[in-house]
Amino acid sequence: MTTVATSPVAASPQVRSDLSFWGALCLATVARVVLTTAVCLLLWAAVPALWGWSPTTVVSGSMAPAIAAGDVVVAMPVDVDDLDAGQVLLVDDPDRAGALRLHRLVDTTDEGLRLRGDANADVDSSLVSTEAVRGVGVLLVPAIGSAMLWQGGDRVLGVLVVSLVVLLLLAATRLEPTSDDVVDPLALSRHRARTPPTGRTRVARAAGAVLAVVAGVAVLFVVVGSSHAAFSATTSTRATLATSRFACLDRPVAAQARFAYQFNDGVGTTARDASGNGRAGTLTQGATIRSGTCAAGASPYARFDGATGQVTTAQMIDGPQVFTVETWFRTTTTTGGKLIGFGNSQSGASSQYDRHLYLTDRGTLIFGVYSGTYYTVESPAAYTDGAWHLATATLSSSGMALYVDGTLVGSANQAAAENARGYWRIGYDAVSVSWASTPTSKYYRGDLDDTTVLDVASTPAEVSARYSAGR
Repeated sequence: MTTVATSPVAASPQVRSDLSFWGALCLATVARVVLTTAVCLLLWAAVPALWGWSPTTVVSGSMAPAIAAGDVVVAMPVDVDDLDAGQVLLVDDPDRAGALRLHRLVDTTDEGLRLRGDANADVDSSLVSTEAVRGVGVLLVPAIGSAMLWQGGDRVLGVLVVSLVVLLLLAATRLEPTSDDVVDPLALSRHRARTPPTGRTRVARAAGAVLAVVAGVAVLFVVVGSSHAAFSATTSTRATLATSRFACLDRPVAAQARFAYQFNDGVGTTARDASGNGRAGTLTQGATIRSGTCAAGASPYARFDGATGQVTTAQMIDGPQVFTVETWFRTTTTTGGKLIGFGNSQSGASSQYDRHLYLTDRGTLIFGVYSGTYYTVESPAAYTDGAWHLATATLSSSGMALYVDGTLVGSANQAAAENARGYWRIGYDAVSVSWASTPTSKYYRGDLDDTTVLDVASTPAEVSARYSAGR
C-alpha cells in the first residue's frame, strides 16, 4: 500500500484579504467613532466660551449625583434680577481666593446669596455676593474633564497623546481589499499596491463615516438630556429640603404654649407645631419657608411677600384674656403690616380682631386690644432696619406689656380684650383706621421666626431669657 503524504490546505489569499479587510474596517470605524465623539464633546464644552460663557471642570462630589467630579459644566451669564432658587450657579468661592464654586441657589437674603451642594446636608456657611456670580449652569458634558483630576500629570498627558496618535492612525486606515501583493491592509509596507476603490470599499467608508457621525450626534442628545437632569432635576434644593428637618435647632417650648412655629422643617406649606399640641399652621401663597443652617443666628425662617402671604391656624377658640404673643421679625418695609393677631375669620379679613402686634409705616411696633374702645401701646423706636428683633406682648390682670429685644418698651393698665371666638393669624388681618397709626398695608412684608402664642403672661425675666437665647 502506498502512503501519500498530505499537508494542511493553506487559506487562499482572497480569504486572508477579506478577513484583513473586515478587521481593518472594525478598527477604523471604532477609532472614528471615538474620535468623533471626543471632538463633539470637546466642542460642546468649549465653543460656548466664544460667546462669553464659562466652562469649568467639576472637582468635587458636592453636587452628586446629578453633577459628578470630572464633568464639565458651562455657565451662561445671568442678570441678578433673573436669579431664582433652584438654579445651579457658578460663583467666585467666598472661602478660597481665586477658586470657583458650583452650587445650587437656596435663597436670596439682604446680605447675599445662600447656596448649597445637592449632596451636602447643610447650606454653605458663607454667603455669596451677587457680584461674585459668574453665571447659571446650562450645559453639562459628563466626564470629559476627568483627566484633569488624575494624579501624575506628565504621565497622564503622555498616555493621552499616544492614545490620540494611535486613534488617528487607525481612523486613517485605508478601507479596501488587499491585492495579491499585500495581504494585510494594516501593514505600512512601501510595496502596497494601490487598487482602485471597489463597491465594497465605498460602502465600508460610507458606513464608517455615517456611524461616527451618528455616534457623535447620539452623544450630544445624551449630553443635552443629562444637562436638563442636572439643572432641573428633583435633586434641587427646593425638592430636597421639602422633607428635611433641622432637628439641631429644636428647642424646648413652654408647657403653656398654645402653638410654636419654629419653621425648622425645610421648604413646604406647613408650619409644624413645636409645642407638641399638633396645631400646625398653613402657609398661603406669598409665604415661604427659607432654609438655613444649624449655626447660631442662621436658622430657617418664614418670608412674607407683603401682598398675599400669611400663616393660618385651624383651631377656632375663645379669645383668651391672659396670653403672650411673641415672634422674631426682620424687615425694611415702609408700609407697616400685621405680625400676629386674633380675628374671627380664618384667612380673609376679620370683622372682629384685636390682641395684635402690627408695624406702622414709620416702623414703630404697636400692641393693641379692643374692649369697647381701642387700647394700644406703641414702641418709641422704629425697628425696620433689616436686623432681627424679638417682639413680645402680654395681657393679664396686671395689664398690657410690650417688649422688644427682651426689654419693656411700653405698658398700659388695660387688662381685658374683646370677647369673641376666632383664630390666631400671622402675617395678615384687618386693621381699621380706628386703630392708632393704621399701616398702609395689612400684609406684612419681611421675615418671621419662632412665632409663639402662650396661654400665660410671660414674666420680664422669661422674655429676657428667650431673647438672650437667640433665634
